[in-house]
Amino acid sequence: MDRANLLATGRHPLTYCTNVHPADDLAAAEAVYRELAAPALRNALGEGPICLGAWWPADVARALAGDEARLRAHGDLLVELGLVPMSLNVFPLQRFHGDGVKASVYDPSWEDETRLEVTINAATAMAVLLERAGIDHGVLSTLPLGFRGADRTGRPTKAHARNVFCAALALERLRDERGVHLVLALEPEPWCVLETISETVTWIADEALAVAARNGNEAAVRRHVGVCIDLCHAAVVGEDPVVGVELCSSANVRVGKVQISAALVGRGPAGRDALVAFDEPVYLHQAFARDARVGPFVDLSEPALRDAELPDDCELVSHFHVPIHEARMGELTTTHPQVTAFLDAVANDVLPVGVPLEVETYTNPQIADEVAFAANYLLGR
Repeated sequence: MDRANLLATGRHPLTYCTNVHPADDLAAAEAVYRELAAPALRNALGEGPICLGAWWPADVARALAGDEARLRAHGDLLVELGLVPMSLNVFPLQRFHGDGVKASVYDPSWEDETRLEVTINAATAMAVLLERAGIDHGVLSTLPLGFRGADRTGRPTKAHARNVFCAALALERLRDERGVHLVLALEPEPWCVLETISETVTWIADEALAVAARNGNEAAVRRHVGVCIDLCHAAVVGEDPVVGVELCSSANVRVGKVQISAALVGRGPAGRDALVAFDEPVYLHQAFARDARVGPFVDLSEPALRDAELPDDCELVSHFHVPIHEARMGELTTTHPQVTAFLDAVANDVLPVGVPLEVETYTNPQIADEVAFAANYLLGR
């Protein structure tokens, strides 16, 4: 693959998600872009316009959408840095760093009008910035409707579908006004209402499109709602992401972007104990057994996981975004082989042109190494 294909104007723009850096307001986000993101991306990709994997919590989205002068100044900075915000993460809308994020990362759900409002704010600002950059497309990754709850009883509701449809209508208006085609990409995640790529594709086809059809605008959902495939999430729930891409294609559902990420794997009782040692107080780390003989478990702290009688050959896969270039971490393995297999598939054009590749390893502040690994692997270095 040629380096130009990894730039913002290329076949598969490469970036990383800046949610790895604490930045809960616009000034902090801009400092991240200037001091961390731009140098890391430039080092990996060289000269030319580079895709920025921005993370905008609610306060940042509102600040940009509600103040033309601030949005213009933000655009000036991005132009200066050669960064194009064509991949935006609006999944976590609140604080993402510090103590006790856990299940609050899923608030508010798509049943809540606040989620819709902030998403439209973000899309509005994004469209202005992309129009200025001369880029006519972008993607916003978002919550897969909501959290299932500790008892796993949460299911899709009419409110979920109605609000996602309203978001699609807003993106359609922005396309007409700005000439920028934005996709809202639902990101399936373990223990969420939409947990798998398959469930997400089915929900879009059966629920979101049904609401759109009843309102006379099925095309808005087909054009503006899709899937964000996260490799770590797919590994935890036992999905092959390449098959997931093919499933989207066969169902005529858009792949909005792919998050390049890796999970932790523990084998047998010793592996389970090694996984449990990774338990920490900030994020949920769901764990699923590859053969479903035990679990699933909502977090590594769950007593049922610690007490489970695991066969020696039972493999547990945990939602823990670890460095994508590491095949082992102490006694544990990772899903690094799935990462390289997917990158091989990208080199063989499994993805539609223009779908961003976004490294998401928010547990590793040395993110520049991760971006360099992905770039070098794709470039055959």
